[in-house]
Amino acid sequence: MEEMLYAFADRISKPRLCLTDKMLISLAGGLGHGLAHAVFFCLSLLTPAFGRATFFVERCSRMPFFLVSAIISLGFLVIHTSSMIIAFNGYGERKKKDQIFVPVVHLIAAVMTLINLVPGGCLVGTPLLCMTAAMTLYYSWQVVGQRIAEHQHGQS
Repeated sequence: MEEMLYAFADRISKPRLCLTDKMLISLAGGLGHGLAHAVFFCLSLLTPAFGRATFFVERCSRMPFFLVSAIISLGFLVIHTSSMIIAFNGYGERKKKDQIFVPVVHLIAAVMTLINLVPGGCLVGTPLLCMTAAMTLYYSWQVVGQRIAEHQHGQS
């Protein structure tokens, strides 16, 4: 995609993408992916949402179903957004570690949602998913900080 944008910029005599542009593209792509995931996830919850009161599931009677669903959706929104930043950097810089990190984290997060199938599992699985999302966000923040520091060092 980057090569296509460079070719287009050269063709219309515009400057190429700077580091900030690349970071914003990865952020927008990740946020778009995360929001699409959240919307489709929540669409499947419309049917039980038309009930009369707070909805609880037998497997998790201590937390409302929609609260658990909202937290899971938020967790995956953060994971998708952060992962896209990490992936763009990994493929752009040819860093295998970052390229492997993204699908592994997504797989781990998906498996953590299966903990909710165990009776009372939402009290364990949901916080674990939030911790995974927080660690992914932290790592993407480190990737961005390192990339900006390298870019500033290279300019001086």
